[in-house]
Amino acid sequence: MKAKFEEFNDGILDVYNVNNEDKLEKAKSGLRFGNKNVGITRHYAARAADTRVDRVIHILQQQDIYPHQVAVIAGEQYDIDKTDHLKNTLPPVTKLSLIKFEKHREREFA
Repeated sequence: MKAKFEEFNDGILDVYNVNNEDKLEKAKSGLRFGNKNVGITRHYAARAADTRVDRVIHILQQQDIYPHQVAVIAGEQYDIDKTDHLKNTLPPVTKLSLIKFEKHREREFA
């Protein structure tokens, strides 16, 4: 079966590292993404682990994006909880599971 062509037309995100002063330093910028549904299985698995998944997106494959970097989409900060590098898609993608930071946990930019 032929792989479905993945689209990246839902928005743009930037990825940041957290420095020693707990501030955000830009690692990647201008990455186009596509939204994915947070499936019922993923939702309940996260709840069972006493966590949550607020958003799932996919980007053109980026092997150098890791869990616990910070994704910023339209000014909102998300912890990258999980990264999946998928090669069986066209083109290969990195799927990111994101948890939105509460206002009091948001970090300042360096």
